[in-house]
Amino acid sequence: MKIVANTKASSAEEVPVVDATPVVSLRDEISRARVAPGRATVSSGDAAAISFLRQFRVLMGAARLYQRNHPRLMEILASAEQQLRVVLALQSPLVFAVEPNGIILPHYDAKAGELLNDPRGELHALAEELLRSGICSLLFTSQINVGELDLFAHEMSCVPRSATPGDTSSRLAWDKWLRDHRVAGIRLNVPTERRDSLLMASLVSGVFAHDEAPQRALHLRAKAAQPVASLEQASAALRILAKLAPARDPETQTSAEDIARRTHSILSVSDRVPVALIVYGVSNVKPREGETLEPYLGRLADALMLAFVKQEFEAGRTTALELTPLVVRLDQVRNDAVNGGAIRFGSAQHDETRVAALCERFWNTLPARQKAKTLRSSHAWCVPAAVVAKFLEPLALAFEKKKSEAAGREGRAVLLAYTRSLESEEGKERRTVASGLAELAPQIERLWPHPAIADFGKGVVQALLVETSPGIAGLLSAVVESLARVSLIKHEYAEFERILETLELSPRDDEHAHISTLVGRILNDEQWLYLVEEALANRPLNPVIPRLLRRLPERLIDRLALLLTAANGIDSLPAMVRLVHATGEPVLGVLEARLYEPRRQRIATAIYLLASSDPKRLAAALPRAMPSWEWSLQDLAVSELARWTNPPVVAASAKAFLSTLLEAHAMVIPCMIDHLGAANETSAIPLLLKVAAGECLGLRDIYFRIKAVEALGRMRAVQATALLLRIVRERNGLARSEPAALRAAAEEALGLLEDKPSSKRTRAVEKAPSKSGAAHGRPRRYLRVNLPTPLTATIVGTHGGAARVRTISLGGAFLESDRRHAVGESFRVEVRAGLRRIQFTAVVRNVTTTGTGVEFVHMKHEDRERLRRLVEQALD
Repeated sequence: MKIVANTKASSAEEVPVVDATPVVSLRDEISRARVAPGRATVSSGDAAAISFLRQFRVLMGAARLYQRNHPRLMEILASAEQQLRVVLALQSPLVFAVEPNGIILPHYDAKAGELLNDPRGELHALAEELLRSGICSLLFTSQINVGELDLFAHEMSCVPRSATPGDTSSRLAWDKWLRDHRVAGIRLNVPTERRDSLLMASLVSGVFAHDEAPQRALHLRAKAAQPVASLEQASAALRILAKLAPARDPETQTSAEDIARRTHSILSVSDRVPVALIVYGVSNVKPREGETLEPYLGRLADALMLAFVKQEFEAGRTTALELTPLVVRLDQVRNDAVNGGAIRFGSAQHDETRVAALCERFWNTLPARQKAKTLRSSHAWCVPAAVVAKFLEPLALAFEKKKSEAAGREGRAVLLAYTRSLESEEGKERRTVASGLAELAPQIERLWPHPAIADFGKGVVQALLVETSPGIAGLLSAVVESLARVSLIKHEYAEFERILETLELSPRDDEHAHISTLVGRILNDEQWLYLVEEALANRPLNPVIPRLLRRLPERLIDRLALLLTAANGIDSLPAMVRLVHATGEPVLGVLEARLYEPRRQRIATAIYLLASSDPKRLAAALPRAMPSWEWSLQDLAVSELARWTNPPVVAASAKAFLSTLLEAHAMVIPCMIDHLGAANETSAIPLLLKVAAGECLGLRDIYFRIKAVEALGRMRAVQATALLLRIVRERNGLARSEPAALRAAAEEALGLLEDKPSSKRTRAVEKAPSKSGAAHGRPRRYLRVNLPTPLTATIVGTHGGAARVRTISLGGAFLESDRRHAVGESFRVEVRAGLRRIQFTAVVRNVTTTGTGVEFVHMKHEDRERLRRLVEQALD
């Protein structure tokens, strides 16, 4: 008969600790041992026993190393004695069985033959030393004192290491030593294995021997079927089992004949039905291999309780609602009987954990049809959540893997019935269901969402809103959060939205503050990023996602801004524009508000998104926002608006440029003037005339005047005829009054007014079709020419370098360079055409794998004239 051990490891918070580690020598272990005082708050007797054995091993090693009264030895001895007191307070007497591979602490349960937990091998070494000393078992009683423990440790230290394990003479020597020293608290080599097996055999034989009495016919019927019994008779059977158990004291030697005689005596004076129940139980509950008497009696009592409850339930005398109270009542009867007996195989008080385990065993033994009937009724909450999960698992698996609609319907019907109990007025019922739904999360994830149970999620959320108990509300909050996560994983965005909308119906007061917290957890960073990624994915946009994202427009725009700063962030701009259009006003309003913020990155994001999604709104905001921007932001807004060819947007942009022209940065003004001319904004003619004449304060630069003259020519502004003639003809003595570049622009403008272009370049521009597309966001204002021989150029600045020019025009050029530039970057460029050098300031408008397209934003009139002649020469 093997002896039982509990292998649960103890924690440092539960048991006294001796910080000794099994290293090369025990001397090092003893020298490093830190003795901690024992504490009564030990949660596990096995853990405390293990700690004592380790301390006792240290004590034996110290007895070999130190003299008898050494302070260190006295300290270790006191600690070992204190630890032993802690263990004896939990289990007295304390018995250890020694085996070659470790030490066993005998227990009275069904788990027999397990060694004490020994991950570091300390107990194995102790077992070898004890066996070498001739000790196969140790018994400590509460009578032990520190002197006896000291004597035993020193006697163990004197045993030679060459002793033969299991020597009979050594066992006799230990018996003599105990008598000579009058040791009363320690017993050595006490039999611990065969006694329980004999008691078990005597009890079983005594019960079956009772079949030889006149109740033989009743016993035969009991073998065929369970005897029908009342609650009082079942309780009497449990009391009889408590009487049949012998005393547990290991020192009490009870013979098998005494056990059989006592069993016959108890059964002979008992009623027939309780005895028949016990005989029925013994016939069906077989002893396990190595099982001791006490765990067998416990299993037998549990089996009789479950058999009686099942009989009552199947007969209809007990409902699912009454089942747990019935088990509790039987368990209390059993505990009362055991507590008054000589032994104790159960707790004297009601153990909710054990009752719950018994109820779970009962439901698991029922046929699936009976469980399904209960789970579809109003008493579904009475079934333990583990049983419901076990019932739903094959249904969910069949629905998920085999697409079985019947299994899916059955599982969803059970879920609905189980959830309806949340509407109950009983707090226990609601708490049970809320806790059960949390345990059923894996099965719910497979069966829900589904149109057949559309009210499932709504019902759980509604129950949360009306729940008044904080504990139940916390459980339901976790369930709702799990449902929201499942709906997102399954792309059921409508269900996710329905959950949020229902939660938002809660009152905004302190009692419902947890609802706002729950909404924040549902829309956490992980969920939010998932929604944004789904919205920007290359697939049709689900209409629910924009409605979800518009709830937090600030957060959405921050995420889009972060994506735009990525290396290829601009590639996702079309998807972002689609999302902004779908979200509508809340997001557009926030974007417009960010145009007036001081942070550059926020402004740039707003310009990008508004220019692509609602350019008219951006144009309307320019007069107020643009004066406070730096030139790069102004250039970004102007260039993005100038790309549009839609007439309403072109007109709105022109009006915005006209109102902000005098306040714009000098590098942005040329592009704005070009747009006024291309848009044919007639209201800008008076201002353009003043700029062309050099009469506008702040816009007297020759390059601005050239741009204004070109814009008047494109607009066919007849009012500019006199001014253009004056620019062309006016002289100051023999020299011309105006620079050659300005006069050339005026001549071409006059040619356009008279519908007689004066140059090949102007005629080519007039005849060339308007180009737009990916490479040309807006119609070209100047004709580009391919140079027969590439011109060398030098980019001046921190990111300067050599470049080649193959294509050029009066408005820009295409630079081939080994250096990579970013859109919006500005720099100075010097192009060498023979002996001439043309210098200008350019801004990058587009970047390709072969080069960079730049726009000229300023140059001196001499450079402008050289550029014009270069283009004219290339056209010849």
